Amino acid sequence: MKPRLRKYEPDDMMKVRNFIIRTHSLLGQPNSWGIDRWEFVPYCQEKKNGTLEQWLSRIGIWELENGEIAAVACDDGDAYFLLDTWEPGDALMHEMFEYAESHLLFSEPGRRITRNALAITAGMKGMEHIAASRGYVREPQADIMLSMELDRHYDVILAPGFVIKDGNEVNDQKKALGHIRAFDYEGTDEAVDTMIHFGNIRNAPDYRAELDLFVMNPSGEVVSFCGLWHDGINHIAILEPVGTHKDYRRKGLGKAVIYEGLNRLKRLGVREVYVGSDQPFYRSIGLQKEHLLHRWVRHF
Repeated sequence: MKPRLRKYEPDDMMKVRNFIIRTHSLLGQPNSWGIDRWEFVPYCQEKKNGTLEQWLSRIGIWELENGEIAAVACDDGDAYFLLDTWEPGDALMHEMFEYAESHLLFSEPGRRITRNALAITAGMKGMEHIAASRGYVREPQADIMLSMELDRHYDVILAPGFVIKDGNEVNDQKKALGHIRAFDYEGTDEAVDTMIHFGNIRNAPDYRAELDLFVMNPSGEVVSFCGLWHDGINHIAILEPVGTHKDYRRKGLGKAVIYEGLNRLKRLGVREVYVGSDQPFYRSIGLQKEHLLHRWVRHF
């Protein structure tokens, strides 16, 4: 069956979410996006930025005659292809490139944003070959996702006066302020929007308040946090977002809140956890196995 290209429709959120879960099952590893990005981008990032409708309008979906999704193209700074096979057919791949070049990638004078990079999962040789044939060049550095198997109990150690609470116990204003301070954008227009819209993440299909974890200081402020997205089909989870207030770093708070999350995940039957970052901090707490995503750039 030849997949048919169509635009995103209002009931596609869960269809694509289920497709992403299937891609992990079939590939045995993440491919471009997990459910964390698929849900965080529209429910938090694009909602906060006031660009949700524009983002949704750029998504392309390839669907088989039986209604199953075969591929998705979307963007988040770079363009991304979501696929459930290492070697899609040439016709589908060329069609996806053409879609990306007309809807997701652009570089024109006067545009406020320029996008000219396409992310391809390492090991998709056919996709890489077509990218090269169309004039794309692979950048030397890769985006790295780390993972680890959950094979033990993780000791949660906090200094006196600090406690861990979850999304059932922390209101959205405190959560938003913790995010603003961790990523150091207090006093900006973005911070104002974050305070207004951050709580919308609770509406995401896979948001679970008991996996939305926060370290509170003695004054009741959020000073470190981690969110966990649970894929029960594949027995995995993804860390997103993770942050610690700059004045509270190197005190073991980030490690403690993540370890609390790992213990909760183990009780849910999770076998492996992922994070889309190569920061030394994550390696120091046990995440090691690497999955690579290369940026391919073409100058239009």
